[in-house]
Amino acid sequence: MKKSAIKLRSSFFLAVRILITVGITAVIIWKYNDLRNIDVKSIIDNASSFLIAAVSILGVYMIKGVTFVIPASLLYITVGMAMSAPKALMINFAGIILELCISYLLGVILGGNYVKKKIRESKHGDKILNLYDKYENAGIIITRLAVFPIDLNSVFLGSVRTPFLKYMGLSLLGLSPRIILYTLLGYEIYKIIPYKYLLPGAAILLIMLLIAWTVSYAVKAARSEENSARGPYTPLCEEKRTVIFDTDMGPDCDDAGALAILLQFIGKYGINLAAVCNCISNPYANGCIRAICEYYGYEDVRVGQHEGKEILPGHDKYNKPVVKKFCKYENSACHADSALDVYLDILKDAPDKSVVIITAGTLSNVAETLGKNTLLFNKKVEAIISMAGKFPDGEEFNIVSDPLAFASVIENFRNTMIFSGYEVGNRIKTGFDEEQKENPVYLAYKEHCGGKAPYLNNSFDLTAVQYAFEGNTSFYSLSKPVDIKTDMNGGIKAKKNKYSNRYYLIREADPDLIADYLNDILRKSPGKR
Repeated sequence: MKKSAIKLRSSFFLAVRILITVGITAVIIWKYNDLRNIDVKSIIDNASSFLIAAVSILGVYMIKGVTFVIPASLLYITVGMAMSAPKALMINFAGIILELCISYLLGVILGGNYVKKKIRESKHGDKILNLYDKYENAGIIITRLAVFPIDLNSVFLGSVRTPFLKYMGLSLLGLSPRIILYTLLGYEIYKIIPYKYLLPGAAILLIMLLIAWTVSYAVKAARSEENSARGPYTPLCEEKRTVIFDTDMGPDCDDAGALAILLQFIGKYGINLAAVCNCISNPYANGCIRAICEYYGYEDVRVGQHEGKEILPGHDKYNKPVVKKFCKYENSACHADSALDVYLDILKDAPDKSVVIITAGTLSNVAETLGKNTLLFNKKVEAIISMAGKFPDGEEFNIVSDPLAFASVIENFRNTMIFSGYEVGNRIKTGFDEEQKENPVYLAYKEHCGGKAPYLNNSFDLTAVQYAFEGNTSFYSLSKPVDIKTDMNGGIKAKKNKYSNRYYLIREADPDLIADYLNDILRKSPGKR
């Protein structure tokens, strides 16, 4: 949506809220003398039947289940004030059951993507999702016992198709103490304070809530306009965060090139590089990573390696030659910690939403960490920028090599994912046209490409790294948000979905122009740190 349209829409809804606030306030002032003499208890007592009174209250609960704006505690207390305790309890429990059914059905209709997006935008969104991630069924009871929005929880549980009987039973179990307490509280309040004395306070409170409602929308609209202009991801050059680089060093030399420009961006923008993780099973990849890091002055970078099932164990076109030439102690250079342990150690100590993961290979390490501690991962990782896929559909090596890992991350990672697909870097040729004997990256390109200089290769991984640090610049644009589906052969299909937080890069500039920019960085000799 264009900025002008976003601004016009925000202004319209803000104007509507102002009109509603002014209108209701005017009615309260104009009809105050009439309103102050209204006694809800008397209205219910004077109803022709208990059934009519009950139906009226249940209607309010139905409205609450759809609009989310009526405070639950206020409703329990009001009914408790207007009826005897046994009747009030019966009506409140019937009403909450009706409300739970309506909001659950609303979640089923809206679907998971829309609901998750709205929950993430809400005040308590992250806390709700984290509780469900961590405690599963017990999370339902916990969120009902705690002061979380009832209808927001219900819509989420409906959107993810929680079994209805389990949903209803656990919800009532968690809500019952609150319903009973507030209903009896309302009954006791009415015995002490006549309703007509409560009305002035309620009227003032309503006006204050309406003003807060309007102001909060204005603030939210301003932030939304700012976020829309910025896009779904703020590059590292604008907002410093911790980086983990995950690579399949070996099958293609652009991984070496990507690490080289990443290290130069790290220095240029003052970013913290927490670790470089190797997602393949070849240990020489660890030594190659260390040789490149040492060349650029990062001798102490922590290196992690994928464990478990073998991933591309024999791919070492250039890894072994680089290690033998540049690593004095070959065995120790090829040793690495478990990538899972590296990830968990870093995330455990990181502030919330402070980590960006850049991947230039399979998502094996990422999937394993996410599966081990979903709550921690989603809490600490703000975004994943990944070279993976072929968009809008097709097969690509990094996904084909471990399609289950890709599918797992797509399904379980809650925050922003941006992909630089095969088509972005395919025609961007980077590498070396002159000899640089003391540069391990040059040797990687030479061994991989073979023949005589220039040693040039497609720049799949380099584009992902560049975007992570510098954003769109004038080279790329972002797709609309998409859902991404994958099959077990590694093929993907991207379909537009405005509620998703998955995107892919679209190359806008001439490939040669981007190549010139990246080559200037890649061929630059490292300076002193």
